[in-house]
Amino acid sequence: MNKTLVCILGLALVTPVYAATSTQNVPLDSIGGKPQGMNPAAMQDMMMQRFKQSDVDHNGALSRDEAQNMPMLAQHFDELDTNHDGQVSLQEVQAAFMQRMQQQSASVTKN
Repeated sequence: MNKTLVCILGLALVTPVYAATSTQNVPLDSIGGKPQGMNPAAMQDMMMQRFKQSDVDHNGALSRDEAQNMPMLAQHFDELDTNHDGQVSLQEVQAAFMQRMQQQSASVTKN
């Protein structure tokens, strides 16, 4: 579940920003769920941009209302809110993203 959540979250954060900045259709890697040719740093940069766009009060965290701008984040809000403060911080999202990237890297290394 956690693996799926982070993958979905990554797509939810990255896809809208990537689509807005690209004039071509980029196929998604069927395993990793990321645009082909994008490295983790580029994905993280796009994730941060999407998060900041959704953070309308600029407090560094998304409330449940702000998270509605990112449907997959909203759907998994409670799982991402690891400190249970009623907000999802950029650090919480980044931690989930990095955990997923590490899991993917370990999976590729094993195969």
